[in-house]
Amino acid sequence: MVSVAFYNISMDKLSKDQIKIEKTYKIINTRMPDFSMRFFNSMEGILKPSSLYIYSIDIAAFFDYLGSTSYNIKKMNIRDLSKISPEVIEDYVEFVRSSTTNNRKKQPSDNTIHRIICILSAFFDYYFKNGFILFNPVCKVSRPSIPRNPSEGTNMQDNLKLLEYVSKGNLPTKKMSVFQSKLRARDTAILALIMGAGLKTSECLNINIQDLDLEHNCLYVRSRHAPNLIYISPFISEKLSEYLSIRLDMIAVYGHDDALFLSLRMQRLGARELQLLIKKYSSALFGDQQAIKATDLRNAFRRNIFTTSQNLFVTSAITGSATAYLLQKPYSSYLDYYETEKGKDFNPEDLLNKGGTE
Repeated sequence: MVSVAFYNISMDKLSKDQIKIEKTYKIINTRMPDFSMRFFNSMEGILKPSSLYIYSIDIAAFFDYLGSTSYNIKKMNIRDLSKISPEVIEDYVEFVRSSTTNNRKKQPSDNTIHRIICILSAFFDYYFKNGFILFNPVCKVSRPSIPRNPSEGTNMQDNLKLLEYVSKGNLPTKKMSVFQSKLRARDTAILALIMGAGLKTSECLNINIQDLDLEHNCLYVRSRHAPNLIYISPFISEKLSEYLSIRLDMIAVYGHDDALFLSLRMQRLGARELQLLIKKYSSALFGDQQAIKATDLRNAFRRNIFTTSQNLFVTSAITGSATAYLLQKPYSSYLDYYETEKGKDFNPEDLLNKGGTE
């Protein structure tokens, strides 16, 4: 078996990335043809370990389906990929839509189906571009239309209510309150960062202790491209300082020593745990029907930036989010408002007092 070259991470420390890589190795070696390793080798430096793991799961599931029909997966070679027609892909998509677990229909969402088709397309496209097959059959398979419009998010009043509830309120049950008392400083600091600095979930969770410079009210954020220095308000700095005084007394699991935000298991807090954390507090405060997500808080921050700047490009740059083109549609109502109101404040005297026209 050809070895995988991607993500040469030192094995002296246990990390989530290493775990994902090991699981990916196992899936490739046991559930896919040997030639599949070519594709995963090509992903070196392109996909994160967590993304690569998802790719391996979806591609392996496709080969499992082929194995249940007329294919011998372990004996397949690259030339056999040419035998897979668009009809086979469509049959697989229909199989996924109608599959059951414990006699219960899974009913995958359009987002799930869209993701599966995109991953299979990337897989076949690699072999097509490198001349191993004559065309990519997935290109002829229709994909569910996924709306790109993000929600507007919560309003500032609800954000402040939620932050106050996390920092001062009590969860409904005694057991939940016990855990809340242990995690109050951490949870308050996390929500303050997302609400007040507009950090993404991944950016928030990837912060290390050494990234903080609370003396100057700033911190380094690891984005997709490079670490960025951002400044935070004294309020956010204060909440981080309160949590940091507790965090420095914690003994983290080996390999998670640098992580700022730890779970009760003394490991770096995960994305799913953060989602459940916010849902727990917002459901207790507003009810299950109005439960707030991390994306709602971030979208509210983005909307406030846009309302202040009235500029999509500025909003995109500051929040590090979608391109200005993708932001245009969800904020078209605001653009229409500013278009109709843009001339009402024109006053030559005010402009002259400011030193002339701009």
